[in-house]
Amino acid sequence: MDKVTIGNNTLYCGDCRDVINGLQFDSIITDPPYGLSKLLKRSWDDFGRIWNKKQRAKIKARNLHSGGTWATKDIYQDVDWDDEAPDLRFLLELNVPSMFFGGNYFAHLPPSRKWIVWFKGATHFRRSFAELELCYCNFDGNARIIEYIPDFNRGFVSNGSRIQKVHPTQKPVAVMRFCISELPKGTGNIICDPYMGSGTTGVAAIQMGRAFIGIEQNEKYFDIACKRIEQAYADYENQFPEVKELIETKKLFG
Repeated sequence: MDKVTIGNNTLYCGDCRDVINGLQFDSIITDPPYGLSKLLKRSWDDFGRIWNKKQRAKIKARNLHSGGTWATKDIYQDVDWDDEAPDLRFLLELNVPSMFFGGNYFAHLPPSRKWIVWFKGATHFRRSFAELELCYCNFDGNARIIEYIPDFNRGFVSNGSRIQKVHPTQKPVAVMRFCISELPKGTGNIICDPYMGSGTTGVAAIQMGRAFIGIEQNEKYFDIACKRIEQAYADYENQFPEVKELIETKKLFG
């Protein structure tokens, strides 16, 4: 198990079930594997194209995007990480406010009145992508909607190049900031993401002046997360003192 410390943030490369016990945090926000590779029985060739003839014909007939780029071999070179969905009850047993993206795929989660709905905007209507994603909350509250077009669909340019996803199920930082803002008051000072991926939850937490603990067992994505979080922490530390003070005040009293 590798451990990397970046400011007040700690990242672990390992299986969260082996790492998380004994760590100190007051909330969980995560996007675990959903097991979609097996659930949807998708099959891909070496170029990331859909191999199933029936599915390919359906897409062509409806003039839809080929879809499924989250799992294409030519982009990510790994399509087996999403074969199995974890049993999340070991996280519920930690008794901290928790948010699980893809909660609708986990039948063992207890009923909840509190859900976050990420609506991806009109550009996703009737495409082969999901028009929205659901985030389960284990604490009570009103259901909320955030409408945000994914950055990689907006054509944003960063440092002369388009923003690219570095993880198949990467969420926009803005969506994760919204989730953090929905945590119960008095929590969210130390946020844990046991399925960290490329570290988006950590970037959002740092931008909001929170401490972060991330766990990721895939070494490639762990290294990407370390770089993103290191940059986010440097950006936060380089802000004007007045901005940092405003963020800290809002964190504690907002």
